[in-house]
Amino acid sequence: MTTTTPLADQLSAAGLLVDTLDRYQVVDRSHRLVPGIPTFPTHPKYFLAPYPSMGDVAEFNQLVMSDHSGTHVDSPSHFVPGHDDARRVHAHDLGVTSLIGRALKLDLGPFPADSHTITLEDVQEWEREHTPVRPGDVVLLNTRWSQHWDLVPEGFDYLRGWPGLSGAAAAHLRDAGAKAVGIDCISIDPGDRSGAGLEAHYNLLPHQVLVLENLTNLDALPEVSFFVALPLPLVGGTGSPVRAVALVPAGDRA
Repeated sequence: MTTTTPLADQLSAAGLLVDTLDRYQVVDRSHRLVPGIPTFPTHPKYFLAPYPSMGDVAEFNQLVMSDHSGTHVDSPSHFVPGHDDARRVHAHDLGVTSLIGRALKLDLGPFPADSHTITLEDVQEWEREHTPVRPGDVVLLNTRWSQHWDLVPEGFDYLRGWPGLSGAAAAHLRDAGAKAVGIDCISIDPGDRSGAGLEAHYNLLPHQVLVLENLTNLDALPEVSFFVALPLPLVGGTGSPVRAVALVPAGDRA
């Protein structure tokens, strides 16, 4: 037998939550989607075109995009090719809370435009000086690379020599219990690849640690915030665009 919470208690709980949230700002960490945004060179591009419909006064657009367009999450299936592999989790399998939780922002830039690998030592030094990563955290790597984001052809600079996470650093965050790692670059792996392959992806996604890419304006976040991003339930999707936001105290810079 199930019981229903009395309406007065429901109203009280909802009011308490509203009062709490009123003390926070909701700040956007997502790029706008517009034709001409930078995309990984081998990935499909983003298009939005008017689509007139005969006999309908409403307006429509035709939307064509990658499941990795703009600010997005990589689901494990992005780097788990075996169709019978239990680790091959698609976008529609991701729970609504998979990208909700405490976020730690690691300030690690700015870096010159010739690529840079964020090492295990870089991450451990940040933890020693600030706070350790704990299970369930969303780790946000602030490299300041989003300053290069622009429509192409100017936006091609965003696709040259971006910084990224080493395999050892990714494994450390995974082993610390991070449920997601995000970066303000086109990829979590460094742009020059420098013989390292795609070690960050392979040390995170097959282990069910999600990857967020193309975040923006992380400078404006405090070191600790409450993070929310909701993937679309794309059946068979290897990723999904997200609207990534953070809740910060109203008095903090955002």
